[in-house]
Amino acid sequence: MSRVGVVTPWYPSEGSVYLGSFVEQQVEAVRSLGWHVDVEVLQLFPSPDRSVPDEVIDAMERLADRDDGALYRRYRGAMWIPAPVPVGGGAFGRVEAFAAALERKRRRLPVDVDVVHAHLGVPVGAALLGLNSHPLVVTEHQSTLASVLAERPARGAYGEVVRRASRFFVVSEHLATLIVDAVGSWAADRIEVMPNIVDLSDIERRERASVGRRWLYVGALIRTKGVRALVEAFLSYRKRYDAEATLTLVGAGAERPWIEHTLGEADALDAVDLVGSVPRAQLGPYLERADVYVHLSPAETFGIASLEAIGAGLPVVSFANGGAEAAWGSIEAQAGRILDSGADPGEVADAVAGLGSGRELDPVAARAFVEQHYSVAAVGQRLIDVYTEAQR
Repeated sequence: MSRVGVVTPWYPSEGSVYLGSFVEQQVEAVRSLGWHVDVEVLQLFPSPDRSVPDEVIDAMERLADRDDGALYRRYRGAMWIPAPVPVGGGAFGRVEAFAAALERKRRRLPVDVDVVHAHLGVPVGAALLGLNSHPLVVTEHQSTLASVLAERPARGAYGEVVRRASRFFVVSEHLATLIVDAVGSWAADRIEVMPNIVDLSDIERRERASVGRRWLYVGALIRTKGVRALVEAFLSYRKRYDAEATLTLVGAGAERPWIEHTLGEADALDAVDLVGSVPRAQLGPYLERADVYVHLSPAETFGIASLEAIGAGLPVVSFANGGAEAAWGSIEAQAGRILDSGADPGEVADAVAGLGSGRELDPVAARAFVEQHYSVAAVGQRLIDVYTEAQR
């Protein structure tokens, strides 16, 4: 049996059921095709000092001496590796911290694999360069990549990862452009596009009699996901088009107090269902009850939630954020609307209202597009081919 080691900072956990779900889907797809997958999850723990105190490392070592499983716990088929990281160290500081954490773990618990797949060029791929003797495959899909590449040490490390990786993938062309602009035109020939998996096997498409009354958003309630713009657009829609419209927010995050305050000020708190985090396997009822999916994140690398909504037969209104154009821009006419990221709340409201009049949406064709390009079988088999070729 062939063996691959996946190293990632993102993976679903008790506290964050969405984080890294796309990595887990790839892992399960590869396992389903007969490969053994060893998953190491680097779990960041900020240290308030400029360097991680020796006392912290010593305490971790003593804990592992007593019980490896107490320090390196297993959950959802993965092993979690604590990585203390100094605050203020930037992206390159995380490279050094991740390399140290991996070295400590592997000294005690080595990996037995044929190829290693790192998720994120920096910090993960760069951390592995000095530790890894196996062929290295890298996938980049972080929405904060521009800020990583803006740091000179991280940018230099990133170029080294692109140069030395056996294969280097991005989930959308938008990310490839960022990397080439940062490290040089030579990198263009080293970068390939491989999308994330969008599994529609447990998502049914339902016909909608109308569009616009029941809004849905699935994801983190954080500012970088555009949830403030979403709430403001929803309130505009209620004022301009339908005072009975509702919004369901599936997810958790630091913006929840702002959302509750804003809705209270607008006397619209009863119109919004703040569901909290829900495992992906339990999203079906929310997709079924909604009749439009609205996603106003200003930056996305791919956008799995929007594609799952399309698979469920929902029209999607999204900002142009890199990921939306790359993932479903070619079927915008069938699937919804992609708006300029500067669109104001009224323009978003108008776009949602416009979906129900005079636009020839084709949810059947839109779902077929998602199944053809992003299925478990299609992406899983491509990963197997990449791993096999990397060993030659």
